[in-house]
Amino acid sequence: MALFALMDGQVGARVLRVKLDKDSSSIINILFKDQKTYFEAHHSTIIDFIAGYSPRYDECFKIEQFAESALLIDAVTRDTAIPEWDPASVGIEHIKALFVGVDAPENNNIIAIQTFSKNQILDTSKSFLVGLIESKNTFSKAKDVGFNVDDKLVSFLDGDNIYFRSFFKLRSVFEMNSYFQEATDSELVSFTNDPLFSISSGFDLRAIADTVVRTKVTIIQKNGVLTNENIPKFRASALKIDFPLQTVVIDGSEKIVIPQTKKEVKALLDFLDEDIFTGEISNQVFKSTNKRPYKRQA
Repeated sequence: MALFALMDGQVGARVLRVKLDKDSSSIINILFKDQKTYFEAHHSTIIDFIAGYSPRYDECFKIEQFAESALLIDAVTRDTAIPEWDPASVGIEHIKALFVGVDAPENNNIIAIQTFSKNQILDTSKSFLVGLIESKNTFSKAKDVGFNVDDKLVSFLDGDNIYFRSFFKLRSVFEMNSYFQEATDSELVSFTNDPLFSISSGFDLRAIADTVVRTKVTIIQKNGVLTNENIPKFRASALKIDFPLQTVVIDGSEKIVIPQTKKEVKALLDFLDEDIFTGEISNQVFKSTNKRPYKRQA
């Protein structure tokens, strides 16, 4: 099995092969295989990717027909044809991920993937190793490039299916905008300019928008709940859970008032995303920090 490096956009070759000696190759193979086995054993409940949902410990996400899988499978299949990585010409800081075809060559479709960060780069300028040139008791300054591998996988591929737990970590490796993208500044402006909302003069959602706000805006827009027909439902739901939803009638149309403070805005977004609900048995009001559609048992 070969070790491959997935490079960033500053390098012409997307994938380079990391040349290893026999002992190192054996260690890498065992390590990546063991990490895939651990991943599958501990995160065995597979669910389709849901934006905004954080999987429980025993869960992992799956995305089918993952476009980037073809690139990695091709590298594993044509391993010796992939150019070797030369640290002298391509800096180690350009590596985004490391991957191994853990069942190759029998099955080139199973690929274990680790993220790669600057924290894994060994600073050899301050490293001294024993027995490099002189006697075994003499330390010499290290001169070559070095790196550590991670202790866990970020994901693995099985054909064109990718399995992972953290969308945030996965998008540091792959382009994931086609699967989910936080709201951009222009999309935040478009959101607050929706005819369903009333905003105060000078209010700019961009000024208080963090990752949570941008994610919520995207989810709410995708859910398609912002319609005039849903205004009565919003009012009824707010009354049921005692949520301070404010509406105003302008030119005969009822609109939802967007509050001024970040805390209140986040609360409103939680409400619109149905993250605040009443327990049907206890009648207590809860805030969901994590939710996914419930599939009724047949």
